[in-house]
Amino acid sequence: MGMGVVVKAVCGACKGQWQCETGCGIMHGEIEGVLPLFPEGIRRQIEAAIGNRAFPAFTFAYQLSCCGHCGSIESVPVLKLTDIGKEYTGVCGKCWQNTELIENIEDTPCPVCHKKALTVEETGIWD
Repeated sequence: MGMGVVVKAVCGACKGQWQCETGCGIMHGEIEGVLPLFPEGIRRQIEAAIGNRAFPAFTFAYQLSCCGHCGSIESVPVLKLTDIGKEYTGVCGKCWQNTELIENIEDTPCPVCHKKALTVEETGIWD
């Protein structure tokens, strides 16, 4: 596990801005450090999928997502159980609704003005 990156997403049309932490930090190297980041319902699904395996194979990172409910760009936790091919995505940190992961920022409409004018820049690191 490495350092995370702080990014700023900006809409060139409406000038909306969102500061987000992406990637992962040192405390995300063990499943116990990742589970509390998910709501209880998703956490139970993850625990059931892990079962009694002491060291499940997984990858974890905060990823940018777009919330259609509250009109925000947020970092959400994403856990992939690599040995069984299951993926779990957290919820919006503002309104606790499901979000849509941003695969390509240029193809993502702004959650405020709905124009495809988003860009992202790195502003720092975190751990």
